[in-house]
Amino acid sequence: MEITDNYLNISSIYQELSLKKSQLSNIDKKENEKSTFEKNDLVTLGEKNYDENDYQRVLNKFKNKDNEVRTHEQTHASGATTTSAINYNYQVGPDGKLYAMGGSVRFDTSIPENSQSAKVKLEQLKKASSSVSSLSGADASIAQTANLNKMLLESLKQGFTYEN
Repeated sequence: MEITDNYLNISSIYQELSLKKSQLSNIDKKENEKSTFEKNDLVTLGEKNYDENDYQRVLNKFKNKDNEVRTHEQTHASGATTTSAINYNYQVGPDGKLYAMGGSVRFDTSIPENSQSAKVKLEQLKKASSSVSSLSGADASIAQTANLNKMLLESLKQGFTYEN
């Protein structure tokens, strides 16, 4: 009798285990059917997963940097002749919009043969590259090169010769 009772107990335990495995298998199957987007990127509008103050602070940093970069590059472009449109480097902000995080403008650096025109153009390049409040390395390099070329033109005008 004892053997029969043990057999029934073990049998019922295995039956329950089998039922639980089946239930877990169904749950796993449903999880696998969900797309990666649903699993990882589900947005619940009723719950806040972020601090609103942090979100605004980060968003304001993106907006301020965008404004600073655009003003910087437009100041350069307005000071001298350019060879192309302003080129911006963008980054996606927390609101999903693109914000300028850097930029560049290509100046026309060709030197006219007329020494007076060349002097005027070099002065424009110098002013355009150094007209912003915070100079980048490229800005300083262009201003320095324009200034050196202007000095070279002036010395040539005064009759100095440079031989190698």
